[in-house]
Amino acid sequence: MIEICFFGMRVGLIPAAGFLGLLSSVLACGSAVAAPGGTLNAVIFEEVKPLFESSGSTYDGLGVDVLNQIKDQAGFSSVSLTPVNSVSEGLKAIRSGKADIACGVAFTWNRVNNFSYSLPFGIGGTRLLTKANVDGTPDSLAGLTVGVVKGSASAKVLKNVVPGITLKRFDTPSQAFDAFNSGAVTTLGGGTLWLAANSSASSTDLVPLRPYGRSGIGCIVNQSNGALLSKTNIALGQMMQAYVDGDAGTREMINRWIGPGSSVKLSETAISALYSLILSTTAEMSTAVEAGN
Repeated sequence: MIEICFFGMRVGLIPAAGFLGLLSSVLACGSAVAAPGGTLNAVIFEEVKPLFESSGSTYDGLGVDVLNQIKDQAGFSSVSLTPVNSVSEGLKAIRSGKADIACGVAFTWNRVNNFSYSLPFGIGGTRLLTKANVDGTPDSLAGLTVGVVKGSASAKVLKNVVPGITLKRFDTPSQAFDAFNSGAVTTLGGGTLWLAANSSASSTDLVPLRPYGRSGIGCIVNQSNGALLSKTNIALGQMMQAYVDGDAGTREMINRWIGPGSSVKLSETAISALYSLILSTTAEMSTAVEAGN
């Protein structure tokens, strides 16, 4: 067991088997080669602030910054972002080759059977955002309807770990939050990152204290596109190493979305700890060595 948490907003235990699943997906390989100078086609099928947020006809967010890092590493000239209406539509686009990549995707064992996952750049935790008087225990959820995004990793986690829970499934994250804000549902289930970034701390609660389940947050590509997977891992590894090293530009980029001054309010220490763990267990990590040692 590994004691750590990141997008779950708290340090906790990650089962070794789950982390091995991430390792096996990182090692996936294929023969397709990305085309330098072209366009990296990305789909947004879990549009969640602060990973992705629309601003007119463009998008911003941590996921956009991550994709730009991958674009530069792989030699593409631009990134094309295409939002889709459902998780299944996004997965279909990558499987068919219509899209190259999706980032900010939660790991599930079912998905890893069909797609190659990159190094994770976060660890997500499934929790509840609620206006009701609940603490997240099964007894407190009796008779309560919980809104979730259809096909999301969190929907599956909640169905598996909270016996008898009643779920109301919405096609998109925005539909789920619209229902929550209008009072159609008083409780939403989802990833802590999404819930924390879109909630009002003064009128809502995030429960339970320890997430129901955790998963790696990374990028996925078609299993035949090993070249793009390799470039993606290099880009993510270098980004995380730069953050750990204290690179000002990298810290500003990431902190803007999830750091101390963001709505998520993670400390630089927590972010560095997560990135150090990922690098030390799945990649090469540079460490400072004092003279004479």
